[in-house]
Amino acid sequence: MKRVLPFLLSAALAGATMYAIADDDRPPTGDERARIVQTLEGLGYKSIGEIEIEGDRIEVEDALHSDGKRYELKLDAATLNVLKRELDDD
Repeated sequence: MKRVLPFLLSAALAGATMYAIADDDRPPTGDERARIVQTLEGLGYKSIGEIEIEGDRIEVEDALHSDGKRYELKLDAATLNVLKRELDDD
């Protein structure tokens, strides 16, 4: 049992670390938000809702485009290229 306990403890810590790495969603900093908004305005978006950074992706909700429709966007965090655009159902 004495040998099993340290193994179980290290396995539990490794699992917790993996979860923390996978769950790194966060709001953008002020500078990041300004850069994202500026980029999207250049693409014809008039207003932007919630922005969340999810690892190497950025999720933007409620982005109002000049076509009058609202979209949910996924951007590449490094380049800010739009990877996916879907009509926002909300």
